[in-house]
Amino acid sequence: MAVRAYRAAIAIGVIGILLALLGFFCIFCTGDLIFSFFRNWSNNRYITKALEKGTQPKIGVLDDELFLRPIVLDQLKNIFKPDKTQSFYYTVCGDHGTGKTTLVRIASREVGHGVVYVDVPPVVEGFGVAFGKAINFAFEEHVSFINQLIGNTDSEFISSLHFYNIQLTLISFLIDESDKPKWVRALEAFQRAANAYQIKHGRPAVIIYDNISRLTYKYPEILDTLQDDAKDNADSRTYIAVFISSEGFVPRRLESRSAWSRAFKPPLEIGDLSKEESIEYLVNTRKIKEEEAERLYELIGGRMVDLKIVADKSLARQSFSVIEKSVLNETQKKFISAQIYTKQKYHKVACQIINSLLESKELDLDEYLGFFNNYKEADEILEKNVFAYHPGTNTVTFQSKSVESYIKTKADIFGIKLIDLTPTDENDINSDQATTSNQTDTIIPDKIIESENGKSEIK
Repeated sequence: MAVRAYRAAIAIGVIGILLALLGFFCIFCTGDLIFSFFRNWSNNRYITKALEKGTQPKIGVLDDELFLRPIVLDQLKNIFKPDKTQSFYYTVCGDHGTGKTTLVRIASREVGHGVVYVDVPPVVEGFGVAFGKAINFAFEEHVSFINQLIGNTDSEFISSLHFYNIQLTLISFLIDESDKPKWVRALEAFQRAANAYQIKHGRPAVIIYDNISRLTYKYPEILDTLQDDAKDNADSRTYIAVFISSEGFVPRRLESRSAWSRAFKPPLEIGDLSKEESIEYLVNTRKIKEEEAERLYELIGGRMVDLKIVADKSLARQSFSVIEKSVLNETQKKFISAQIYTKQKYHKVACQIINSLLESKELDLDEYLGFFNNYKEADEILEKNVFAYHPGTNTVTFQSKSVESYIKTKADIFGIKLIDLTPTDENDINSDQATTSNQTDTIIPDKIIESENGKSEIK
């Protein structure tokens, strides 16, 4: 009898211990669920708030150096304010230094509401973090109190949660950390916020991806995914994506994929300032004398970044000859980088392209591609900022006026015989155009060798 009572007491004690443990785990897991719910709710709230307000990117240009382009700004703001029937995504392109990023940031700040701006960083491995920062996303989709403990302690107590190798399914779910890349998780979070925004306001949100060419070099599959997602969400009118690109081969990549069917055509191209705008910037904004401003424009044209550089140098009292030499030296580096300088890989084909452009000022893309053995070589040259592709007109031109200025000084190297460029009544030739001696007689060298005196000669 005493033995039975003893066994019963032991059984009751064990049951009591088990019930206590069960109660502990129930209370602990309930608390963990509440903690997880609160953190996830806060995270979603931050994302929604960021979308409602807009990300408001910094302009990064001093007020006394800023030159607004009202027509371009209005075009961008119209894109960033889609109506409820909008079902296209957009591409905005333009050569390096045309002021795309500055104008896009100004327009997105002025629109504000419902516009998210994501800048692809130079170190593209940080794209996911940059994406998350743009939308206030903390990457805590499945956060829990248990997860916080595991991340901050080596306590044996945490290990004991796997008592006798039995894992609690609920806890395993809560502490699961996604294997998805951060940019995918940020994109999914933005999609959820954009869907809520569309339901609340009756129109799509907008997301801007700036500097997408940086993705193309190392992670083209990321750009492909973003484009596919842009198409799908334009179809559903959940959000409108806007891709900002510089290099000509990037728009060509976008155009080559089936997702291009939902892109608005033609792309918006942000080009150089006109001569009038350039002179206005140099004289009124930067306080350069008008005569000097005219000479600077004839040297470098209306490329915004080039105008700023030469204005800075002029205000620093550098002579025009010094500025000119600096511009031409920098342009020569582009030619060498593109391997189109004398004796380099693409020199002969470059001579053909240059002479054709001097005659016609632009080439159809098919004409340009026809000079190369394959498209990879053609894209290689476009990457080096000597020639520029314009997706709106499907043409190729010189990348800038400074490129043309450099070619004029190196006519012998590229097989060009320049003529007197002074306009006459019989032949009103544009004064900024270098051409061949009879407008059609283009000299394309089969071989260029060095003479004994070191100068290049055509053979």
